[in-house]
Amino acid sequence: MFAAKVNSPENIGTVELFGTPLSTEVQAVMIGLKELNVPFLHRPSMPGSQELFEYSPLGTIPVLVHRPNAIYAARERVALFEPLAIARYLDEVLGGSDASHKIELFPSAVETHDRNHVENALRRVEIDQITSFVLFHVKKTVEDRFVKPFFALRNNGASRQDIDVALDESRDAAETILIQLERIICNTQEQLKLNFAHTKFIFNEISWADVFLFPILRDLKATQCGVLQGGDREPVPWLTNWLNNFASRPSAVATLSSSFAGST
Repeated sequence: MFAAKVNSPENIGTVELFGTPLSTEVQAVMIGLKELNVPFLHRPSMPGSQELFEYSPLGTIPVLVHRPNAIYAARERVALFEPLAIARYLDEVLGGSDASHKIELFPSAVETHDRNHVENALRRVEIDQITSFVLFHVKKTVEDRFVKPFFALRNNGASRQDIDVALDESRDAAETILIQLERIICNTQEQLKLNFAHTKFIFNEISWADVFLFPILRDLKATQCGVLQGGDREPVPWLTNWLNNFASRPSAVATLSSSFAGST
């Protein structure tokens, strides 16, 4: 028996999130859970931990386990190990459990006969497209190739000069992918008739695209590499303003201490 749409906090069951909070994807899911006001238990497992293989075939994180009936119910549970699947499940099954807290990180579909059907469908696919770009391109270029090596070198005692020399090409690649991302966001907002100069979020309202992007850029800013620092020569001014605005949200503040950015 699978979980039905949860319509009140009392029948949500138990939600567990597995993964070290240093992971930006784990941070993103935590931010999403907090934005949707879904209570959860956090298990700070490292990738490859034995307990993860019960739910994730490769031992990857994040993992979300939802037991609608009880914490130790083994048969009636949903276990998800891919970030996009987790995000969609949170919105479509667990999101909206608190009637006083109406936030959708992925817009609900409307009926095909609704006059807003095409506009709604376009917004949904654009959110999917930018979220995928963040997870499969921005994360690899910014986090895996620059941010993680930066903090590894710093924590091993390397000087700032040595770090800058070692990661010069990776820093340039990170800047280039963010310039591309800002251009994509600008074009998408124009297509959806949003105001690029004044939008607080990528799609006017908070979405999974914002949620998955934020932890990556927060850690990048903490490296003080010349990107996302502001000023007249800032290469990505819209993303810089967006990042600073998002950083003040309670969900972002709650995840700061466990991030690379929180260790600076």
